[in-house]
Amino acid sequence: MSKIEEIDMRVKAYLYDIGYHRWSRVHATVNRTWTMTSNIAKSLNAVTKDARELPIVELLEYMRTLLERWTNEKLLKAKGTFTYLGKTYNKELEDNGTLSQKMRVRASIDHIHTVTDGVKRFSVCLQNKRCSCGQSQLDELPCAHALADLRHTNESYENYCSPYYTRESLLHTYEIPVDLLPNETKWNVPQHIAKEVVMPLTGKRQPGRPQK
Repeated sequence: MSKIEEIDMRVKAYLYDIGYHRWSRVHATVNRTWTMTSNIAKSLNAVTKDARELPIVELLEYMRTLLERWTNEKLLKAKGTFTYLGKTYNKELEDNGTLSQKMRVRASIDHIHTVTDGVKRFSVCLQNKRCSCGQSQLDELPCAHALADLRHTNESYENYCSPYYTRESLLHTYEIPVDLLPNETKWNVPQHIAKEVVMPLTGKRQPGRPQK
């Protein structure tokens, strides 16, 4: 947006007026938390790059064993966690807690407090779990300003974290087993599918030496 503004300020105002849903590549009307900052598709493509050369049955089995291994690793990590939140989210909370130590809190009304961080001031509403910095709403985890406010009011952070980040939720997530792929002789294939004949692709060979 800053680059667009340098070219023509009217374009930036126009894009804001018509709404994100008319021009953005990715638009969500609900809070996606950390989903927007993690591209799982690229990660999965990188892991399965060589496996995609396998026949379809072997590719499916490779994917199954991969998910089986990942699930087991995540389950063992969750079982080895003894904090209220999972390891990743607890580390994030600890980092925010360290930052909050230098902040000063001034009460405004019962649920809204002003938190001063150096020369910057932020408004924290514990009742709505909101901070003017926006981080608490986006991460669904108390930001440094919210933690400073919670310490000032002697409240626990547990009621201000998403339940999906808890150790209990992680255990439930990874307790579902990844079933084995049954033997091909036991597949229940519909007759109209079994009669299908899949022909090789027809196309013109590209000039030059093949990459593979």
